[in-house]
Amino acid sequence: MERRKSELFKISQPIDIVFVASLIVKGIDGLVELVGGLALLIFNQPQIMHGVIRLTSHELLQDPHDFVANLLIKTAASFTDGVRIFAAIYLLTHAVVKLVSVVGIITNRLWAYPFALVTIGLMTLYQIYQVVFVHASAFMVLLTIFDIFILWLIWYEYRHRRRKLARHSLPVGDDQNQS
Repeated sequence: MERRKSELFKISQPIDIVFVASLIVKGIDGLVELVGGLALLIFNQPQIMHGVIRLTSHELLQDPHDFVANLLIKTAASFTDGVRIFAAIYLLTHAVVKLVSVVGIITNRLWAYPFALVTIGLMTLYQIYQVVFVHASAFMVLLTIFDIFILWLIWYEYRHRRRKLARHSLPVGDDQNQS
């Protein structure tokens, strides 16, 4: 039994390739959120503003109206300590949930599937609320659609894994006694 737990997720169907690729994207997203959340905790607003100016200065010299560079500067300038701490906690929470889910599923832990379904499902509901009632950016809409797809894949794979586990955990001879 312990051996099965330590095995990595096995690819047995074509949909598993899509599932693993989606998990990798989620894992990378979780790592980016972890780094971003830690950076927001470590650096204060003036340090963030200074870093954004250094990062965007070359681009703004070439094009003073560059949308992304100006958006970054505007966002950094509006960071109060409260907004910075909220954003850090938000990013770190998302990062931990995603990384625990991805590592749990990749290492074949059955508990990780319902954990991911509940936690990512709740985060997706919050995203849907944001899209419908607060601000519907194209990025947020695409991210929400991707997360709904991920939830479907997790649900599909969880059902598949449970059925497979149930077939393999029947004691020898029990299937003969049922006839």
